[in-house]
Amino acid sequence: MSNGARSRSPPPTRAGTKVKEIQVIGDSRVLIAPGLLEEIPARLEACGVKPAALAMVSDKTVDGHYGDRLMNAFAAHYGDRDASPKLVRFAFAPGEASKNRETKAQIEDFMLSHKCTRDSAIIALGGGVVGDLAGFTAATYMRGVPVVQVPTSTMAMIDSSVGGKTALNVPAGKNLIGAFHQPKVIFADPTVLSTLSRREVVEGLAEAIKMGVIRDAELFQTMAEHAERIIALDAQLLQEVLHKAVKHKAEIVAIDEKETGLRATLNYGHTIGHAIEALVSPEMLHGECVSIGCVWEAELAVRMGHLEASKVPVIRSCFQKYGLPVVAPKGLTLERLMEKMAVDKKNQGKTIRCTVITSVGASVDHPLPVQRELMEAVLVDMLKASEAAS
Repeated sequence: MSNGARSRSPPPTRAGTKVKEIQVIGDSRVLIAPGLLEEIPARLEACGVKPAALAMVSDKTVDGHYGDRLMNAFAAHYGDRDASPKLVRFAFAPGEASKNRETKAQIEDFMLSHKCTRDSAIIALGGGVVGDLAGFTAATYMRGVPVVQVPTSTMAMIDSSVGGKTALNVPAGKNLIGAFHQPKVIFADPTVLSTLSRREVVEGLAEAIKMGVIRDAELFQTMAEHAERIIALDAQLLQEVLHKAVKHKAEIVAIDEKETGLRATLNYGHTIGHAIEALVSPEMLHGECVSIGCVWEAELAVRMGHLEASKVPVIRSCFQKYGLPVVAPKGLTLERLMEKMAVDKKNQGKTIRCTVITSVGASVDHPLPVQRELMEAVLVDMLKASEAAS
């Protein structure tokens, strides 16, 4: 079966909305439709996910919005049936600062205290931090239990919940300790995005623009032409953007699950973006840093001879339409940025490697080595642009 829509579509939601389904790898799949949240228990059971215990992991903000709704949905679905799983619920402080070893240990100790055994499963209800923490915990708890992702941010729906990458942050850098652990099901219900601020919405959309740049010129054009409608969470447009972006990621993950070549191209914008993020988080969000990285890695591609210079302002303009930053914040230094790049996961030894785009909608199918002097020259210009913009 191809890695696009499955040949037998899932039933519509109770509201009659058509559910788009994408198979990722193995039996991992994504369901996209408004109105899915209350239907998760029934759809999980239909997918064969019937754990003895179910641990819902969230952060305190998301738990306050949707925790009761999801727990009540499970209670209503199972009623007093003997097959009803034991439901437990853990919420931690929101934010990137919680994505660490200590929080993972707290989740594990909580599950152990509730006697969750190997026939348990974890539901990750939240954004990328929750998905990473819950996914990594599931990968190692009792040597591995199923995880179900319920992303509640645009970033998580478009990118971080799909593909099985889970990780923690450590003092040396972002996402350096983790595991590949494919979720059984990902439920993307765009209606839950209504609680997000405009800034939080557009942060995640940076990943959809990125996908358009590296793989889909039509998606990029949709993003460029309909920015305000997409930011306003137009149901039809948003479902189209989600479906296209996730479908591309699913196709790449199916080919290269462990990120040995093609999958690393998804890190376009992240070599520079992660270095910035490591120095300015939490003042700047991940997608904001990736936006800057995409613009300047496009400039890098020009200087490497792979991209026409005229494409850089086209890419920059699209990010700007979403109010995303395209120059770095003040106060960064070349030395600190290069230091952070030295521990980028795409590197080979001391050689920095980047995803290199060749046009809007296409990229080289594996990261390319970048001469240190060339990267430094691009960063120097980026820092000069930052000073000029202030």
